[in-house]
Amino acid sequence: MAKLLYKLMVEAFYIPFVVLIFIRKFFGKEDKFKFKEKIFLNKKIRRPEGFLLWFHAASIGEFNSILPLIDFFLKEDKKYNILITTITLSSYNQLKKKYKNNNRIFHQFLPYDSIFLIGNFLKNWKPDVVSFVDSEIWPNFIFKIKKMKLPFVLLNARITKKTFSRWKILSYFASELFGSFTLSISSSKETAGYLNCLKARNIKYFGNIKFCSSIDKSKKFDNSQFNSIDKKKIWCAVSTHPGEEIFCANVHGIIKKSEDNILTIIIPRHINRIKKISSNLKKMGFKVQIKNENDLIDKQAEIVLINYYGSVLKYLGIGQQVFIGKSLNKKLEKVGGQNPIDAAKMGCHIYHGPYVYNFQEIYDYLDKEKFSEKINTPEVLAEKLTKNFSRNFEENAKDIDNLNVYSGEIFEKVINEYKNFIK
Repeated sequence: MAKLLYKLMVEAFYIPFVVLIFIRKFFGKEDKFKFKEKIFLNKKIRRPEGFLLWFHAASIGEFNSILPLIDFFLKEDKKYNILITTITLSSYNQLKKKYKNNNRIFHQFLPYDSIFLIGNFLKNWKPDVVSFVDSEIWPNFIFKIKKMKLPFVLLNARITKKTFSRWKILSYFASELFGSFTLSISSSKETAGYLNCLKARNIKYFGNIKFCSSIDKSKKFDNSQFNSIDKKKIWCAVSTHPGEEIFCANVHGIIKKSEDNILTIIIPRHINRIKKISSNLKKMGFKVQIKNENDLIDKQAEIVLINYYGSVLKYLGIGQQVFIGKSLNKKLEKVGGQNPIDAAKMGCHIYHGPYVYNFQEIYDYLDKEKFSEKINTPEVLAEKLTKNFSRNFEENAKDIDNLNVYSGEIFEKVINEYKNFIK
């Protein structure tokens, strides 16, 4: 019954969804050409020759998590082609930037979960292996792929306690869904337990694949923008959410009482808030710079707000102490946390608030290995930052090697599972 109701509901909401997509296009939130892939039949696709692996990764976080797998298959054999579907415009832009004109990488926005669009999509692409990443559950797609008897992986599966409670209400429907996957690779022990209760098949847990992200530390950034601040004591706050910028400004104010050459760099999670953040910090009496990509850093600025995407690694490289946001607001307790792994692999010392539920096992590991530590107040963070400004973070090299070994073990086990499906 739930299956039928879902199908009827999806078809009933098709027209409103089409209207929504056109509205989003008008406001620049959809690609002006490719938006049609979400809502209309597509007859122009020509499937590449060879073996096609399809990964569905909704947004930037999921897309970044599968990059090591994609790069592996591209290097492993020229017969492997990769189809990546996403939902957000930002993830598509990230994909274009990463792979540019690679003729073995294909992208399409995931169509609406209508049986007509799904049939058209699968007829066009004919994938050999399918992977849905993280928490992407689209029932009509899932049941159709199962019917086609394709190898089907739920990759780095993530189910929260709240989501699990909802699935339990529809236990039979949920069991049908999660039992449709050939393999379920869990991102955490907690999720593995939930998958077992939901009667998923072939559940494996090796560790979160986000540990497998690779950092090219040999990549050269243009650091001429930082010449004016080479003698300052710098720390960064990244992926901050509302309220956390004020917290960081308070930290800056405390440190300023004993350190007159302190510079705080803040990279908000959503830069559309940048003007409001700047206004709030100026009201607190700080000299604030909104920095665009090609701007030099103003040597008079006390707090610099980064107003463009794709810059995090550059700033982690100059400020080896970093606070990672979405971790201080109790209202976000059940969805808190942002990915700290890149910062750890860059050799940074990481600080985070108490609310990191989305990355709890990752932070537990990093806290245990002394890569990171929890803070609760501006006073505590200011004290720790001040104490560590004179620390030589190159001493972390051995710990980073251990982290890379751990991530390598996870990666190898995941790849071996995929090899079971590849001829």
